[in-house]
Amino acid sequence: MHSSEYQNPSQLKEGNVLVVGGGNSGSQIAVEISREKKTYLSTSKRLTLLPLTIRSKSIFWWFDKVGVLKAPFNSFLGKLIQKRGDPIFGLELKYAIRNGSVFIKNRSMDGKENKVIFQDNTFLDVNNIIWATGFIPDYSWLNVSGVLDEKGNPKHNRGITNIEGLYFLGLPWQYRRGSALLQGVGYDAKYIVDQIVRNSY
Repeated sequence: MHSSEYQNPSQLKEGNVLVVGGGNSGSQIAVEISREKKTYLSTSKRLTLLPLTIRSKSIFWWFDKVGVLKAPFNSFLGKLIQKRGDPIFGLELKYAIRNGSVFIKNRSMDGKENKVIFQDNTFLDVNNIIWATGFIPDYSWLNVSGVLDEKGNPKHNRGITNIEGLYFLGLPWQYRRGSALLQGVGYDAKYIVDQIVRNSY
């Protein structure tokens, strides 16, 4: 099943579980399932894990203070963050790996029936697979001519499109790292409202 369908371990068959995808969703699902079943996590990259709190404050509070959430998409810091991708927030996976509850496997490359083959040429017989491989945005429902580029992504400048009265908000990296986060979306919302007010006079 895809991670969007996963609710709890009771949905799974007897036997072991392979979670494919080393992002935050895959990591959290793997940790939860590992309390009941033998669990493997297949990832294509080295895991970077960060604590949720530092000195009793949220790590996102610190990100905000040092400017990470304010980094524009086209800045040096913004480009560096986009290249590296998001870390895993929380250290539960670290402890699960350490105590042998979750076993890390290389990238999943191929499979036949219940056998999965990994990039290092090892294989594993699995009873359950959860695909935590992310999502692809789909704006095909937005039947407005000229608002999407050739890849199907919104054409905009900080959420403002070339279509009068049409705006976007909450897109990943709409302008800065925090654009898709509750802690940062307000900056983009204020900018768009200011533009609307300015253009109404």
